[in-house]
Amino acid sequence: MRSLLLIILSIFILNGCKPNKQVHNNYESETLKIEKINENVFKHISYLDLKNYRKYACNGMVYINGDEAIIFDTPTNNKASSELINWIGKKNIKAVVVTHFHIDCLGGLQDFHSKGIASFATNKTIRLAEEDNKILPINGFDEIMEFDIGNEVVFAKFFGQGHTKDNIIGFIPSEKTLFGGCLIKQLNASEGNLADANTEDWSRTVEKIKSEFPETENVIPGHGKSGGTELLDYTINQFKVYNERFVFFLHNRFLETHKLEESHPEFGRTEYKEILSEFEKNGLRVISEKRNGNVNAFEYAQGVINQIDSLISTGVKPNKITVVGTSKGGYIAQYVSTLANNPELNFVFVASFQNNDIQNIPEINYCGNILTIFENSDPYGVSALQRKQNSNCKIENFKEIELHTGMGHGFLFKPLKEWIEPTIKWANGNYEIE
Repeated sequence: MRSLLLIILSIFILNGCKPNKQVHNNYESETLKIEKINENVFKHISYLDLKNYRKYACNGMVYINGDEAIIFDTPTNNKASSELINWIGKKNIKAVVVTHFHIDCLGGLQDFHSKGIASFATNKTIRLAEEDNKILPINGFDEIMEFDIGNEVVFAKFFGQGHTKDNIIGFIPSEKTLFGGCLIKQLNASEGNLADANTEDWSRTVEKIKSEFPETENVIPGHGKSGGTELLDYTINQFKVYNERFVFFLHNRFLETHKLEESHPEFGRTEYKEILSEFEKNGLRVISEKRNGNVNAFEYAQGVINQIDSLISTGVKPNKITVVGTSKGGYIAQYVSTLANNPELNFVFVASFQNNDIQNIPEINYCGNILTIFENSDPYGVSALQRKQNSNCKIENFKEIELHTGMGHGFLFKPLKEWIEPTIKWANGNYEIE
């Protein structure tokens, strides 16, 4: 009997010596929701009250390792922050990291400060938050900060602009988990708030993140459902259109009335597909079609303008669009320039001007960034400077290139580097062509 009592007593003593490990389960209230991503990583969800009485869910991340924890982005208000801190319990919260200056990232910062929890953000985020008169994170860093949480390292890093000019991400190598914040979109999400966005850099920024952390398995976006690297791919593709450059190519008149494989008696075949291929090989998105019949240049130009307007409506900036025309295609391009009347569009007119055009086509009015290319041995090989001087639209950039190939009008039938290369440079916004 005495031996049995000693055994029972020993069990009680041993159990009493074991650490009291706190178990963190999913949690939900009216103001805060917490979801487990894996054993050590959690997503906290709080809500912004919108003007139409709807609630907008906003995500943050919690990482717990041993007796220490780190939080990325506060809940949206102090009440929800207090709940989150209480849920974490007796763990030492070493840091709360604010990923950008919007209210959904630091709306509950005051409660952290009142409990003596250190807050961190980039110096740029702190400056931007100060401009908006928000409560400020206390500790600033430039572009990267490392935190030791338990026996593991956690990164906060700036990779480039996107949702905002200051957005950073959090990454936990041991958990293969990325907190992307509002820089990363959930699948099928809209573009969201673009008021402070750099849409041109957005895709490139996310591509850098994907490249630096190829081992990533878990991705938490700023809003919506978590997932894997498919969220990075979705975000990259969603904003790629803002970074692409488009070329509308308008071919010569001979191809209008002849088949692709037919040859001009003097200049040979119009190498239409080869010309398009040169543009595409240099990263340009080409929009072109073979015209059939002797089309009306003015009417055809209106159709091109409709396509340009459609691109612009999707967010493509006009300076990323270039209209290139050879021979008759160049005249159509001149009508596009006239009718679009947009000084930010780019144009390349190839072998498409004669001195009597001023009298014969007086309605042409150049507008945009204009490059003209002509061949000295071509009847259309004359300067269009007079047309530019007669035009009353803003022309920020104007350049002329005179070629000396000796090929007459036939030079434009082929993708000669003499006219293709400067055209590609112009389409890429390089207006300082020698």
